[in-house]
Amino acid sequence: MGETALKLVETEPVEEKALTIVDQAKAVKVTDAETYTAAGSLWKAIGEMIKEVKDTFDPICEAQHLAHKKAVEKRAKYLDPLTAAQKSVKQLMSSYDLEQEKIRQAEQRRLEEIARKQAEEQALLDAIAAEEEAKRNGATKEEAAQESAAIMEEPIFVAPVVIPKAVPKMQGGPVYRTVTKFRIVNEAIIPRQYLVPDMVKIGGVVRALKNQANIPGIEVYEERV
Repeated sequence: MGETALKLVETEPVEEKALTIVDQAKAVKVTDAETYTAAGSLWKAIGEMIKEVKDTFDPICEAQHLAHKKAVEKRAKYLDPLTAAQKSVKQLMSSYDLEQEKIRQAEQRRLEEIARKQAEEQALLDAIAAEEEAKRNGATKEEAAQESAAIMEEPIFVAPVVIPKAVPKMQGGPVYRTVTKFRIVNEAIIPRQYLVPDMVKIGGVVRALKNQANIPGIEVYEERV
């Protein structure tokens, strides 16, 4: 029989005794002086049982905790450097990906601007040509100008420019997420509904002054434990 199994067998009498006392406690009723005294005796017996349970199981828990601690430390010796290395490589890849995306978007905006200017220039040429055509067809100067203005007033459509990403897609590679965060720039103007009461500070005042504590919005009360 292994050491662990032996320890489990040795704890059985304590386990049974503890559960018996718990069952007795569940049946307790305090209705008069006699039952009050009986409850007091049981309360003391429970205290003794608590000590016995601790004396029995604490060494087992400590041994298992020590074994677990050593295993965690050994795992961390190899896992932590690997995790840090993976994070570092991902950060390098992410930085490159972001930089290439900035370059791609800048080039896309540049080409879109060129396309827009070309469309505007073409619209101007079309307007001039329409005005000249109207004049040749016998239109007055004002009528020809109206033909030109009508063309210039038409909305200019520029087909969107799409440049494919330069960063290669990798199956099983890192996945980047965009996380929206915040920072406080002026604590004084934060709306009240976003503020949290300082429970530590309030508790310190209440414990020090007890019923004499007077904090607006706070009710001080006593509770027997």
